[in-house]
Amino acid sequence: MKVVKFILYSLLGLSLVSGLLSWYLYAKDYGSYFHERKGTLARVEVEPVGGDSLLEKSWLTLHNSDGFKVDYGMLVPRQKGRKYPVVVLMGGKATGKYAVDYAIGIENVIIVAPDYAYEPREKYTLFQFLSDVPEIRTALVDVIPSVMLVTDYLWQRDDVDTTKLVLLGYSFGAPGVPPVIANDRRAAVAAIVYGGGDLHSLIRHNVRRYESELVSEFVGSLSGLLLRPLEPLRYIEAVSPTPLIMINGTHDEQVPRTNTEMLFERAREPKKQIWLDSKHVHPRNIELTKLIVKTLSEELRSLNILPQ
Repeated sequence: MKVVKFILYSLLGLSLVSGLLSWYLYAKDYGSYFHERKGTLARVEVEPVGGDSLLEKSWLTLHNSDGFKVDYGMLVPRQKGRKYPVVVLMGGKATGKYAVDYAIGIENVIIVAPDYAYEPREKYTLFQFLSDVPEIRTALVDVIPSVMLVTDYLWQRDDVDTTKLVLLGYSFGAPGVPPVIANDRRAAVAAIVYGGGDLHSLIRHNVRRYESELVSEFVGSLSGLLLRPLEPLRYIEAVSPTPLIMINGTHDEQVPRTNTEMLFERAREPKKQIWLDSKHVHPRNIELTKLIVKTLSEELRSLNILPQ
């Protein structure tokens, strides 16, 4: 009888702690955290690493006054004496700052891509996932102040047209777009490419492709709770009046159409959704990347971000 009572009380205690944690994470306003984490830009390091005849490629490292450090990839047009539009690019989990290497066919634009402070494993056991959760969460949440910090840096450059900043997130980086804009209004356009809302069901869906229903539900629920600061559905209404462009694939195996439509429907005007006949975006799918760049470039021209 004592053992049974101990188990019951333990389960009740765990349920209570879980409930309190859920309430805290759902109710907390993360805006002040994002701004405090961003801090004040204190030091800039730029390391040229090549490029081509049109663009100079560099690794950029920014330090704030509190010791927060972020690495970025950066492409800058070699022609001097002009002000250029800027694309801040939040890429997939396997790209980070190397996302600039997949900016195919984009000219006369400065491109900056923040790196992720977490290196994903090729595969995960449940134990590995649980042990990595704190590091994963910190790295993902820090993307928001990372983008805000690099925007501070861009605003100091003489070659940046501060009226033409595009915040672009694709795949793994797409959920970061709404929380950044909700906390930093400097972007002229928001672009979400192959992304959707409701991180709980999105993560559950992707884990279910490889694991059991029980494991996928557990991982999805835990991830959705811990990543509440990034939940796009929480911020998407606040993107307006910044124009929102969403580009998605009709056969996306990683982002179900339901999640995409859920996010788009909750967004306010001005907004536009474009469907491409494709599966999920992948760096090695060069033809799809070219199509996405072409499609997005046309939309940015119509908004006078890029020249006609």
